[in-house]
Amino acid sequence: MKKVLFIAAFTAVSFLGQAQDDASKPLKFSLGVEAALPLGTFGDAYSFGIGGSVQADYSVAESLDLTLNAGYISFSGKTEQIGGGISFKYPAIGYIPVLAGIKYNFTEQLYGSAQLGATFTDQKGGGSAFTYAPGIGYKFTPNVDALLKYTGYSSNGSSSNTIGLRLAYTF
Repeated sequence: MKKVLFIAAFTAVSFLGQAQDDASKPLKFSLGVEAALPLGTFGDAYSFGIGGSVQADYSVAESLDLTLNAGYISFSGKTEQIGGGISFKYPAIGYIPVLAGIKYNFTEQLYGSAQLGATFTDQKGGGSAFTYAPGIGYKFTPNVDALLKYTGYSSNGSSSNTIGLRLAYTF
């Protein structure tokens, strides 16, 4: 199922990205590779996350864009020693975030980002979590940028947090 969703998203972005040849158009799409480090108690059970995302940016003013982002990130589980030679390995978990937000361009290269939305897990009965993700990004070229972000997931009175990096190519 994950492969089908990824292929569908990649195909849609490729098609729509080809239609955006003119840089003055207000709608742009990007494909990104994401890496994340779990923090706090989430970091006690999981070591590293890697995944990808698709994002649409719609320019509403010279320095302000509305964003819509969807992706997938998989976190690998750590092994914990319980005692007496017994160990337990946490299973890998996949997160599927769907976020909307804003991107404010401070300069041609530097921007701030803030997104809100929901994240779903790929585990049976895993549910969803309210998600927020503020960050700061840098455009190396008009087509390549990096976003350093903090992501918080909140569900049923508990929270998980990560710090991550998104490297993206804009069409």
